[in-house]
Amino acid sequence: MNPWDGKTASFLRAITNVIILNFLWVIGSMPLFTIGPSTAAMYGVIRKWHLHQEHSVIRCYINEYRLHLKQGFVVGTPWILFGGILLVDVYYFLQISSSLKAFFIAITVVVFILYLITSGVFFPVLVHYQAKGFTLIKQAFTYSLVDPKTSFAIFLMWTGVAVTMYYAPLALFVIVVPVSMITFRFALQMFKTVEKVPRVREEYLPVGK
Repeated sequence: MNPWDGKTASFLRAITNVIILNFLWVIGSMPLFTIGPSTAAMYGVIRKWHLHQEHSVIRCYINEYRLHLKQGFVVGTPWILFGGILLVDVYYFLQISSSLKAFFIAITVVVFILYLITSGVFFPVLVHYQAKGFTLIKQAFTYSLVDPKTSFAIFLMWTGVAVTMYYAPLALFVIVVPVSMITFRFALQMFKTVEKVPRVREEYLPVGK
């Protein structure tokens, strides 16, 4: 028996799972208002891959979608749409002619940067800690500030994704899940680092799932 058969099969299965999950995320996000639950479900599957060695995709995605459906709609989708609104605002303020143009641009850019920093671990925090509502936003923001190096690394990765999809839109079908997997690995390291800070550990206790 070829000793490489098992490794090759495992590698091909992993690649196939990634492709399927990316496809499920795209399909699940097509109605724009479902992008929150779909993204939460995707990260939920990735979490199980990392922590529980779960190999299923479709069944796991459906279960995670149901689990995070409410939070995805109530917090996830509005959060993603808010980022789109901020981006449009930045573009709009760059076009207007006004004495207050610089002020509006500065305020919007600062808010957008804080949004991007928080967004890097927004969904990992959602699925890992089962955080809800404003607590979720606050926790993601706090963690990002406490471990800025990891936050910056995640920010750079997703900036690269945005640039790639700008020039090659079809990359959406293959790039989101791989980068999300790396993001979640970074997020787990961030969680370990941040949870060593007493004040943060007291306020945000892990679920222990």
